[in-house]
Amino acid sequence: MRTRRLFRALVILSSLICLAGSGMAQAPAVTKIEPGNEVIIEKNIMVAVRDGVRLALDLYRPSRNGVALAGQFPTLLVRTPYDKDPAGNVADGEYFASRGYVVAINDTRGRFHSEGQWRMMVDDPADGYDIVEWIARQPWSNGKIGTMGTSYVGGTQHALACLNPPHLTAMIPVDALSNCGIAGMRHDGAFELRFMNWIFSIGAPYSQAALKNPNLKAALVKNSELMRQHIWQLPVKKGTTPLKLAPEYEDWLIEAMSHGDNDAYWKQPGFSVVDNVKSYADVPVYHVTGWYDSWTLQVSMNYEVLSHSKKSLQRLIIGPWTHGGQGCAFAGEIEFPNEASLDFNAWRLRWFDRRMKGVDNGVDQEPPVLLFVMGGGSGRKSSTGRMEHGGRWREEKEWPPARTKLVSYYFHPDGSLNVKLIHQSLFPPSGGTSHQRQVSWRMVVGTSVVAREW
Repeated sequence: MRTRRLFRALVILSSLICLAGSGMAQAPAVTKIEPGNEVIIEKNIMVAVRDGVRLALDLYRPSRNGVALAGQFPTLLVRTPYDKDPAGNVADGEYFASRGYVVAINDTRGRFHSEGQWRMMVDDPADGYDIVEWIARQPWSNGKIGTMGTSYVGGTQHALACLNPPHLTAMIPVDALSNCGIAGMRHDGAFELRFMNWIFSIGAPYSQAALKNPNLKAALVKNSELMRQHIWQLPVKKGTTPLKLAPEYEDWLIEAMSHGDNDAYWKQPGFSVVDNVKSYADVPVYHVTGWYDSWTLQVSMNYEVLSHSKKSLQRLIIGPWTHGGQGCAFAGEIEFPNEASLDFNAWRLRWFDRRMKGVDNGVDQEPPVLLFVMGGGSGRKSSTGRMEHGGRWREEKEWPPARTKLVSYYFHPDGSLNVKLIHQSLFPPSGGTSHQRQVSWRMVVGTSVVAREW
């Protein structure tokens, strides 16, 4: 019996080549506004949420001569498990505060300066809701609160939106954690081991216990370098690894690995958008992701379901970016034209100025979907040593594009892909064993966006 090696590729042609009716677009517009204010920072304000746990946040406020400006301002909220203090957060806070916003950067529960016990995403819907409404009650707030952030910090935005806080006004979740039972944490049932790595290398070493005990932190950092050994010892059992010294992280990993493909655990607010659409806030959302990100499928799902179910403006942009790489015009060894990158804060400012300040800047007239179509470059090495891959922006009216075509490609004996299915007899024997089997793969060329239906 001969083995037929079948390779089926579901290809979204409209995201890879230019078809009739597609609209070429200029690079995404940005708002270039020079700073109009000085900025003061109020550190480690402790805000009590509904169960009495106090969460730490820093406020960046417009100021002059070291004194906060009088009046009321819109606020941008960032809720992060990665520490509110690093230079990147400071730069973002100062950028927007100098342009007329208050910026609140908040450590999530159990992380860094905030009290409580960390549980990934489980407490973020209620905690986020309470922080939004606390901001709205402050004398410097005009009651309009926007959210921003990437990855986990995009997930905390979706989490609070699932409880529909009254003063939530606009959002820009980027490469956002969401729909984790479909992909991201569980992938067609398989647990994505990168989140085991997250627990060992990013979670536990920065637990409350580790931050209070430098020796424990050093030991957990050293332990995170032994991931190969830990993987060979799967499944993780309680008390059998150094995670027992950061038990909340051990507990989450064991719990997450015990839940199968998209069961009720993964559908709760915080982990899923598509399963909580009814309660999700009806506010304008700009969904941002890249072709080379691991959350592309989930982000596009969020746009698709919210654009059909909500009245507020929904937008989607997909660039040639890796995770969090919106400011880059390259990915790995390939390089794109300069217009592939975004001046990201200036780009976000344009969305927030329209939504939160009422500035008529043309955002509402822009296309619902903006895609970067890769290809068409010279193929030569650039001055940076990367291949010039080319590409251009294209407008679409919906996602997936209405003219999408699903195409099956098959492996041929010479190693090529072809739409023509050839008879299995043309394939040579593959070793003559009695347990030969047909191999069937399915993938999306160029992106994982439509790798499954839901």
